[in-house]
Amino acid sequence: MQLRTQEEITAKWPENAEPIVCVRCITFKQEKFIAKCLEGFLIQETDFPFEVMIHEDASPDRTADIIREYEAKYPRILKPLYETENQWKKQDGTFTRIVTGMLKRKYVAMCEGDDYWTDPHKLQRQIDFLESHPDYSMIFHGATVVDADGNPSPDDPYAPLEDRDYTASELYENWVVPTASMIYRREVLDYKIKNPDNILNGDIFLVEKCAHSGKVRCINKKMSAYRKHAGGVTWDEKLKIKRALALPNHIRELKVNFTDINRKRINSDLCRSLIHVAHIEGKRKHLRDLIEAFFLSPSTFIKALRKKKIFSK
Repeated sequence: MQLRTQEEITAKWPENAEPIVCVRCITFKQEKFIAKCLEGFLIQETDFPFEVMIHEDASPDRTADIIREYEAKYPRILKPLYETENQWKKQDGTFTRIVTGMLKRKYVAMCEGDDYWTDPHKLQRQIDFLESHPDYSMIFHGATVVDADGNPSPDDPYAPLEDRDYTASELYENWVVPTASMIYRREVLDYKIKNPDNILNGDIFLVEKCAHSGKVRCINKKMSAYRKHAGGVTWDEKLKIKRALALPNHIRELKVNFTDINRKRINSDLCRSLIHVAHIEGKRKHLRDLIEAFFLSPSTFIKALRKKKIFSK
């Protein structure tokens, strides 16, 4: 594919206008995929300026070198931050603070370094909607699921989508939002979470922030690709156990901060997570949690009891 020059991409942009969209692109050890990701930004046809804020987290491979090659040709569009030390592994909030600090425009679009955009009118279509509908905080769309080589994958983790608004409960109960499809208003990030240290998965918190800040719209059109591959985030057994033990507080945080989520469903999820913790560490140690689990959702508790998921450790 012959890419346009920077001058061709920016030809319709108003002279001296500031970008109204920043694309949040996080990448680490993705030398095989990052070029395809960047080219998805560079095919966009817009009548407004946009910029791509790339956080390159000290990859040990050629990811940074590839980004530099594109940056040299598109310095007005691509704005990388090259870390010399990996920030994500610190797990102390530094990574989130750095990335959030890079996002200063009216709208934020999302695309991780192993995903990519496929429709040249994606940005224009979504921004036109948000500009004409100020009561909406976020818009998303469908995605094609591909494997590491870009071939269609039969394994689709997303629920079927429709052209309509989605509620906070729907977004929580049925994961339907491909990350690379999201565009939201920057002020959504100002939504305060009471205990952010309890967050395990930032994506669901971001989506719920949007749903609690305004309306959320879906376009049932596949304009990006989600790549499922072995190089994604993996968990060994110790990390899986650590995550399971932390899950109840994660769900409690969702419950406390996002009151529009269906209480029955979130109580049931919290009940199951408490039962799982008791199964891992022993019910005697977690008797109080099991009592809480019963009162949160008696039906879920009884089902677990019948399936012998509550053990006498």
